[in-house]
Amino acid sequence: MRAARITAFGGPEVFEVTDVPAPEPAPGEVLVRLHAAGLNRADIIVREGRFPEAPQPPMILGVEGAGEIAVVGEGVTGFAPGDRVAINPMKVCDKCEHCRSGRDSECPRLQIVGEHFDGAYAEYIALPARNVVPAPAGLGYDQLAAGIVAYMTAWHMLKTRGQLQPGETVLVVGAGSGVASAAVQVAKALGATVIATTSTERKTEQVRALGADEVINYRAEPNFHESVRKLTGGLGVDVVHETVGRATVQKSVLSARHGGRLVGMGSHTGKTAELDLWSLYRREITFIGCHTSNRAEIAEFLPLLADGSLSPVVDSVFPLAAAAEAQARLDAPDRFGKVVLSID
Repeated sequence: MRAARITAFGGPEVFEVTDVPAPEPAPGEVLVRLHAAGLNRADIIVREGRFPEAPQPPMILGVEGAGEIAVVGEGVTGFAPGDRVAINPMKVCDKCEHCRSGRDSECPRLQIVGEHFDGAYAEYIALPARNVVPAPAGLGYDQLAAGIVAYMTAWHMLKTRGQLQPGETVLVVGAGSGVASAAVQVAKALGATVIATTSTERKTEQVRALGADEVINYRAEPNFHESVRKLTGGLGVDVVHETVGRATVQKSVLSARHGGRLVGMGSHTGKTAELDLWSLYRREITFIGCHTSNRAEIAEFLPLLADGSLSPVVDSVFPLAAAAEAQARLDAPDRFGKVVLSID
């Protein structure tokens, strides 16, 4: 099969597109013929050698993808060749108390497709049957590849961890990314008022089109927390969705109301930051960390994907042979939404 893999840690130039043996499904697994793969910032972290749990190259990257069942392994029920599916990238032991109670993100043996083992930048992938999701009708493979990880992350952050309630106000920081653009839609679907930040006037209009009630251009208004307070009558927001990291986290804290919640995941501008602890303590801010998701949450938002309430935002589509160019686009400042590899 054809696959795009890294031959060393480094920049986009470390990719090679080559023929490698196709995997075979073990008992309990399915073989998926992939038609599209979604790109994530996690791919960049692995490629650059900044994820210590990743195996040594050569390695096939790609956390998420979509395609159709090619082969059903021994003991698998509920799937048949030809079924359209998307990847759930969280591979868990399925035996511990956390897995048994549906808390996949807490499994001590959690591994992620494309981070701990070969991923979706390839024509085929073999995975446990629990790691594929029946695809809603009406969504193309590009949308499916862009639609599972972003929404499962945003849903986990806002609904499960953040306990967002109808009528509350949410700040989504850096709303041009895949997860944050999904968070704007998820927050609106959950009945919240949404304030978002982004970096250009073009993106401002794109974020408004996703449903944001107010959008702040943080390049024009770098102290965006002051703008948030003006928009909320001096109070601040109930929940902050924060995925940017070092560059914004202090301003995100200052954007929350007294007793508000900050839900954080990801840190592409830096995983360490200096915080004014008084801004947390004296205003009784709850800082909530998030990582991955739980399988049950996928079933919660899939109907919203199916009926169009949630609509995956695709920035651009590249052929598999242009994996290096796609990775460069992933890091482009004017990107809005997800970058996808087409594997047809």
